[in-house]
Amino acid sequence: MSTRNARRGQTAVLFTLAIVPLFGVLGLVIDIGWAYYRKEAAQTAADAAAGAAALAAYNAASAGAPTCSMTGVSCDSTGYDCPSTLTTASNNVQSGCLYAMDNGFTTAGKQRVTILSGTGTPPTASGASVAYWVEVKVTERVPQLFSAVLGFPNALVAARATTGTRVTSAGGCVIALNPGASGTITMTGGATLTTGCGVFDNSNAADALTVNGTPGTPAITTTGTAKTDVVGGVQGSTSNISPAARTGRPVMSDPFADMDPPTWSGCTNTGVSGGSHDVLSLPGSTTVPTVICGDLSLGSQSSLALGPGLYIVTGNISLGAQTTMTGSGVTFYLPNGGANMSGGAHVTLSAPDSGTWQGILFYQRRGNTTGSSLVGQDNQQLNGVLYFPSAQLTYNGGSSAVATNTTLVSDTLRLVGNSSIAAAAPTSYTGVTGGVSVIE
Repeated sequence: MSTRNARRGQTAVLFTLAIVPLFGVLGLVIDIGWAYYRKEAAQTAADAAAGAAALAAYNAASAGAPTCSMTGVSCDSTGYDCPSTLTTASNNVQSGCLYAMDNGFTTAGKQRVTILSGTGTPPTASGASVAYWVEVKVTERVPQLFSAVLGFPNALVAARATTGTRVTSAGGCVIALNPGASGTITMTGGATLTTGCGVFDNSNAADALTVNGTPGTPAITTTGTAKTDVVGGVQGSTSNISPAARTGRPVMSDPFADMDPPTWSGCTNTGVSGGSHDVLSLPGSTTVPTVICGDLSLGSQSSLALGPGLYIVTGNISLGAQTTMTGSGVTFYLPNGGANMSGGAHVTLSAPDSGTWQGILFYQRRGNTTGSSLVGQDNQQLNGVLYFPSAQLTYNGGSSAVATNTTLVSDTLRLVGNSSIAAAAPTSYTGVTGGVSVIE
């Protein structure tokens, strides 16, 4: 009996000795989990503050490049500590402070929110090219419960976010959005592109921009302050880009992400089809969309004159050889199909210069991966935004004699023939006028 009691006593001792480290491990897990949760909260506050401060600077500059001398724009490379109490913002940095405060963080007690800002290259990303940058640092000393017994009363959590504003010269009017494809922008044959508003390739692939052609023959020429910017690298005849492409650039988000698709009900036409040499016209409407439930198809040497308005084509747009399409103040929305022009098509189209669809010529639904080919005569004119965010676009934009105000935005882009773009298309959306980009 005494032996059994002794064993019971040993078990009690061993259990008592084991329970202490078990509770310690459990407490450590709880403390680490709580610290991780607070770090995520701090990161949310940093992201919100950085975005708000950069956007406020961008707006203060009237969608241009902010400078340190502008009213409402602050530059402080050493850091501004957000005050513990703040109700209204006198500049863009304080706007960031208010957003951090809304997310539960300010400079008080165990928390600290510091905002650095300035023009030129941000300190956290030496390769970034932005007009104005904002860096937000958020820290908090989180009290520990169980770990305090081991001599660690607090855990330090930290978060950081950097944003920047872009203007036209830092982005472009020729933009390929795919983040990782090879040849996201591809120049085929002897294709040339001259643009006064820049080229941007979002792919991080080593061959993101592929240039084919005879070495020494300019394939891409940007003029004025415009540049050719690539997230990844350039393959092929790199000397054919003048001035030289800038690689390793920060990612650009979709510049028309704020553009909602149109809504409609019913059909105006159950397809539009023209045979050889047919002469067609659609009056259009500036108040309600013209809804073509099916294809818009033109046979060889036929013509179509479009009145101003929004045209929703639920099928495909197809232009045969030597066809003619003209229209001023028109917008095409493609929810399911694409647009294809045969070589030799005579196309002169311009987007509306006011209203909801100002500047938008082609709008393919996001998620629609149907490829499009806008390849017509050398003197074709497509003035406006050609927005194909999820699909490949093949483009030939005409000669320098008819340089257009055009913006190309596609998932991937193939340039054929000789294209000349004088300036980006002015729109009522963010577009290439600029905006805020996350750098880090």
